[in-house]
Amino acid sequence: MLRRIGTLAKIFLTSPSRAVEASRDEKNLAPCLWIYAAFTVATMLFFMLKPGDFPDQSAAYPHEFWFKVMLWQPPLEAAWLAGLLGLAVWFRQGSLPVRLALAVVWTAAPLGLSVYAVAGTNTDIAHWALGLEALALVLFVPLWRQLKRSEALPVAIFMLSVNIIGIVMLAPMVLATLLRSSNLFTATQVVGGFWILGWGTMGLRQLTGLRLPRAFMAVLLSMFFQIYVALALNLLGLLSKTILKALVFYA
Repeated sequence: MLRRIGTLAKIFLTSPSRAVEASRDEKNLAPCLWIYAAFTVATMLFFMLKPGDFPDQSAAYPHEFWFKVMLWQPPLEAAWLAGLLGLAVWFRQGSLPVRLALAVVWTAAPLGLSVYAVAGTNTDIAHWALGLEALALVLFVPLWRQLKRSEALPVAIFMLSVNIIGIVMLAPMVLATLLRSSNLFTATQVVGGFWILGWGTMGLRQLTGLRLPRAFMAVLLSMFFQIYVALALNLLGLLSKTILKALVFYA
């Protein structure tokens, strides 16, 4: 198992095309879950062990706080995958400008209203935000029903394994911490985010047959979907604002 995990990690870091082929093998699901678990644990340990006042004073949390934060990572990862699979179906056909405009409204409207609701104290706004998010989720149901296991599983395997990039990017984040360079820390997070976005786009394009612009928008908008799911959890009282902030800005 360890050898297979190591081989897959190398493939997913160096060759998206070979990673796509590996994702089509169901036997690689378990190793890819281990890669994702390693990413979650490594990230948690990094934030537990780094100085609490770095990269800024707002990052000062007790050790056990980061354990609570990373417990939310798997359900939010599942939300991202669900949104991605739904959007992949959405962008399969139809005019790209029309599909894109509708998808932006579909994801951006709940996100914008949810941010406003979380930042304020108006309960009516919170109710409207939750209602809009519920409607957005309902609209995904017909798309999810079109998916076959043979289509969804390879995408899930690929996206779980892409988290190996997050493990690799911990090295420059450790360096940034040792140098006390907040700029390097932020740059590392940005580079890692774009790397995952690029790899995810190429993988989704090859696995689904979507054209590159459609695959890119599906991956990008699914990230917004994940964020407004986190905001909805906060509005429902299931996720505290401090954990929400740590998830969005750090973990």
